[in-house]
Amino acid sequence: MRIAILADIHGNQIALEAVLQDLAQQPYIDLTIVAGDLCLNGPRPKEVLELVQALDCPVVCGNTDVEIVSEAPEKSAKKQSVVAWTREQIGAHGIDYLASLPFSHLVTHPDRTDVLVVHANPLNLEDHIGPDTPDSILEHLLGGLAPSSGALAFGHLHIAYQRRWRHLLLVDAGSCGLPRDHNPRASYAILTWRDHTWQAEHRRIEYDVNEVVKQLKTSGIPGVEKRIKVLTEAKY
Repeated sequence: MRIAILADIHGNQIALEAVLQDLAQQPYIDLTIVAGDLCLNGPRPKEVLELVQALDCPVVCGNTDVEIVSEAPEKSAKKQSVVAWTREQIGAHGIDYLASLPFSHLVTHPDRTDVLVVHANPLNLEDHIGPDTPDSILEHLLGGLAPSSGALAFGHLHIAYQRRWRHLLLVDAGSCGLPRDHNPRASYAILTWRDHTWQAEHRRIEYDVNEVVKQLKTSGIPGVEKRIKVLTEAKY
């Protein structure tokens, strides 16, 4: 079994199209899953939603998807302005679609080593799982997973990595549209069941970042200079 995990597209249509093109060239993929944060902070939120919906695959919600639905009343005025712009772009249909997304998706496997896909972690949409997150925090976030869980796939941190914790393979797919691991190439992951265990491969895809910068400059999105800085520097 082979499962592709995409996460954190953030309204970057060109990056998403590049990832989907690469994915189409891979050996057979049984299932593609999108792990949230679909359209906030990018120049083409409506187009990204249309592409994701056309995949007809499982999609889980991310924290920014919830912010778009709720209008982020607890966030800063700057964040609210980007949310409002994004809501205007995607319209009522897009907002309803984001509101319908589930928190998680479980892929069951005959050998009782299931894959759970979430945005950030199995408990909430905010606390990230990092490559150096200590055992005490992992115990809190992951200790309640079913014994049948063999892998956890997620995004949120925008840093592509994998690590093993106890019997679990932890896979951050990285960010399709806004990587922040000092590598501007779009990221996604492929999980493969091989030799009685889950194994992961990260793929990094070149795309035209400069064209996305042009889209940002002409899109009317608030805080465009910050958006460009995050996109081009690919770091926190």
